[in-house]
Amino acid sequence: MSANQYYNAGGPPPGPPPGQGYYPPPGGPPNQGGYYPNQPQQAYYPQGQGEYYQQQPGQQPGPQTVYVQQPPKGNSGAGGGTCLACLAGSVLSSRATLAAATGITVGSIAWYTHLYGQLPFIGTAYASSPAENGLHPAAYPWSHKGLLDSFDHASIRRGYQVYREVCAACHSLDRIAWRNLVGVSHTVDEVKGMAEEVEYEDGPNDAGEMFMRPGKPSDYMPKPYANEEAARAANAGALPPDLSLIVKARHGAADYIYSLLTGYIDPPAGVTVREGLNYNPYFPGGAIAMARVLFDGLVEYPDGTPATTSQMAKDVVTFLNWAAEPEHDERKKIGLQAVIIFSVLTTLAVYTKRFKWVPLKSRKISQCLNQMTDSNRDDAQKELRDMIRQSYTDGSMWTRDWSKAKLKSLEPKTFNKRKITESTFGQTTPSTKKAKKSSILSTTSTISFDDQDKLQQRARRFGREWEIDRQKKAGLLPTEELSRHVNHSHSATPPPFYATSNGSGGGLESRMEGLTTSSSLEFRSGKSQSRRKYLNSSVGYSDQEGGNDNSNVVNWDRFTIVGTSENLFKNYLRLTSEPDPRDIRPYQVLTRTLAELKARWKKEQNYPWICDQFKSLRQDLTVQRIKNEFTVQVYEIHARMALEMSDLVEYNQCQSTLRILYELGIPGKREEFLAYRILYLLHVRNRSDLNRLISTLTPQVKSYPAVKHALDVQRAMATSNYHSFFVLFNEAPNMGGYIMDHFVERERLGALCIMSKAYITLPLSFISKELAFETPLEAHEFLFRHGAACYAPSSGSGTPGQGVKSQRSEARVLDCKAAHQPLLRTYEEKTRRVAIQGAI
Repeated sequence: MSANQYYNAGGPPPGPPPGQGYYPPPGGPPNQGGYYPNQPQQAYYPQGQGEYYQQQPGQQPGPQTVYVQQPPKGNSGAGGGTCLACLAGSVLSSRATLAAATGITVGSIAWYTHLYGQLPFIGTAYASSPAENGLHPAAYPWSHKGLLDSFDHASIRRGYQVYREVCAACHSLDRIAWRNLVGVSHTVDEVKGMAEEVEYEDGPNDAGEMFMRPGKPSDYMPKPYANEEAARAANAGALPPDLSLIVKARHGAADYIYSLLTGYIDPPAGVTVREGLNYNPYFPGGAIAMARVLFDGLVEYPDGTPATTSQMAKDVVTFLNWAAEPEHDERKKIGLQAVIIFSVLTTLAVYTKRFKWVPLKSRKISQCLNQMTDSNRDDAQKELRDMIRQSYTDGSMWTRDWSKAKLKSLEPKTFNKRKITESTFGQTTPSTKKAKKSSILSTTSTISFDDQDKLQQRARRFGREWEIDRQKKAGLLPTEELSRHVNHSHSATPPPFYATSNGSGGGLESRMEGLTTSSSLEFRSGKSQSRRKYLNSSVGYSDQEGGNDNSNVVNWDRFTIVGTSENLFKNYLRLTSEPDPRDIRPYQVLTRTLAELKARWKKEQNYPWICDQFKSLRQDLTVQRIKNEFTVQVYEIHARMALEMSDLVEYNQCQSTLRILYELGIPGKREEFLAYRILYLLHVRNRSDLNRLISTLTPQVKSYPAVKHALDVQRAMATSNYHSFFVLFNEAPNMGGYIMDHFVERERLGALCIMSKAYITLPLSFISKELAFETPLEAHEFLFRHGAACYAPSSGSGTPGQGVKSQRSEARVLDCKAAHQPLLRTYEEKTRRVAIQGAI
């Protein structure tokens, strides 16, 4: 392209062609237009539209326009039109776009200035000099400046001394009370002594007059002046500021205060200071009404620190910094703890994301890829990509349970079954939902009286149950037979291997021998037909009498099994699948197991192992549906062991099952465990269930000794009769004392709250006897553990927590006034909520 071809496009021109001296035309616009060679009186101006030619001698220059180099002809867009870049440039250069951008920019700056008071990214500029705003202070290395640094508390103590002896004459400290100094710079006794040196106005008294009293730690620091007018009158019209927040209220904070206190100098040449003012270059304007107040040796530090001007200024600034931020040290401590906690949580989150969720997602993708076939591969891959994309979009990529994600394209195809119509069975299909429900109930829940087979089957079943109950009450049925018939009472005719011991089929032993290995393998094979056949034969059902023909009603007798294991001991494992008869112990083995467990408990008392064995024993009883006196005995023994070892969880499980067994009429220690239940409800403070239970008791049941004792305990607690309660505690029958041990501490605290409110002093020996302690020493340890070991000085031990062996415990006398509040506070904490472990 030649250097003399240009077109008008509204932008700055490119540079001249290399190697030639092109300069702006003499008549063209400044810094715009075309270029002309380094020849005199030659320039390029418009000639026609879009192209420009060299100016001829004597030719007048054209109108002022923007001159930009024109691209060569033939390189434009299709059809000779404008290129895409030119269109974009024209849009961006339109007036509407520029006006909108300007409006958005001006609005954003105005909004930011309104919120923050200054322009964004631009520091605030003031038309003032350092003399008017004060000299900028230097940055000093304060001991509390670091992220993990705390205040120098020795410096705070010295700083308070400087404030009290120097600054307190003019400046107040309204937001700081005497008690704020406790634990920071002074002890409690020191603070009380300093507060009592100042008198405060209080009242009115009984006569309606105000009076003066010594200060208390809860009082705030005294003010040097009664009001603002008195402060101005004493300081030539200047008001001394309050120093509570002075460090946070001044630009430069502690550096400014320190520089101000140590920056008093003579005014330089040419600077005059009005009378009554002092020159300080760090104060805005340079003239300050406060004169220099810190001089070397002005105070005498008790710790021997030299009292130089800089040292006193540093100490008092540290004290004022603490007064402005009393929470400084605690805030940094909590911040450090938060950083540690969040760092650990972040590490756990990264670990979980990297090593937990990512493998799950990868495993799911691999599983889906393995399930794909040639027929569904395209659809499954598309659905999997869409699922991952959707999870990434909604943020559930790392929280979704990928193991449960399913692809519809990989699910087996289902075919619609042919609808049952009137032409199929010749019956009309119900059209409404209510009619369908009525039809289903009429066909599944009722037995037609015309079906004589089912009616006879039910009659035989009920007749056999009645015969078993009659023989059981008459004592004609042996224990072994009773266990068998309780489990299989619904069998009308025993199978061959379930006959008597004199028959060809054999008794219970013959039946267990019939469960061969081949049957167990067939049971484990998973075939529904073989498994159903085995379960039916194991409980003595024939195919004809195998329960109800209705498929909607579960006949649990079909699924009852009899174990074949001969092992006495077996660890407890939760059942996650159908039980295997080879792993279940039969009734005779379970009886031997219980006898062996009782012998080992008396010998070793290894409760974790014994508890595990009892849970396994209970599981075998449940699986085989054995509910008889032996079952009750197992649960009762386990419940007593749990009470003895304070295991209320296992006790609750046993108690719940025992209630069901007792309701079935199986004999056992019903009254004993009824008393235990009443005491347990008293422990958990479940008044509604307790009242409901008591209302169902008959006079005969209430007359049993254990139940009568439990009701007396309930009456004593309801009437706050602690004397009667602890008498009953010492006389608890059976294992009731083990349950009362769980709430006797709470009742002792309640009794002590009543006693400490009613008496002035109480001998420790009386407390030990009244509250059923073993010795006075145990009573002292109880009081000391709850922060209430406050004894009267006359007993020789006025300080709680003194050595127990320093004197005889019987001689101690409790100071009830001092011990009442700690006892009341602890009692409220104990009774606020009760941890209920399990539920009956």
